[in-house]
Amino acid sequence: MLKRLTASVSNLLLAAGLGLFYLPASAEVLVVVAAEAPVTRLTRSDLRDVYLGRRTLMINGVEVVPLDLTEGTAVRSEFYTHYTGQTPAQIKAHWARQIFTGRGQPPQALANSRAVVERLVSDAKSLGYIDSSFLDERLRVVTIE
Repeated sequence: MLKRLTASVSNLLLAAGLGLFYLPASAEVLVVVAAEAPVTRLTRSDLRDVYLGRRTLMINGVEVVPLDLTEGTAVRSEFYTHYTGQTPAQIKAHWARQIFTGRGQPPQALANSRAVVERLVSDAKSLGYIDSSFLDERLRVVTIE
């Protein structure tokens, strides 16, 4: 038994040394709009309500359109965990129920942070979240921590 345990520990250490284990790094997520957008600040409560389809967000008489990232991205997981307090699995179940009952559709999902940035700068009504490395002068961070 000790021999098997020693072999297992050795294999574990070897795998770790060879980089066979992948632990995704936590992404720093920023909630952003275009620099000229009417939105200046949003609370976690605002984000939770908008991204869970509980209400639409109106700023200066303009409906704000939330953008999402595709399932499975680290940025998406971090956003939902941090701002809504729900896991990606809970979010998926939430939207499945909303769609099934006809009470709503999830925000449009884009492939990556670069696609979100491009949509934001072309549509001042859009609201999105991105990896912090994509922040530039064309965007404004709108979250209150």
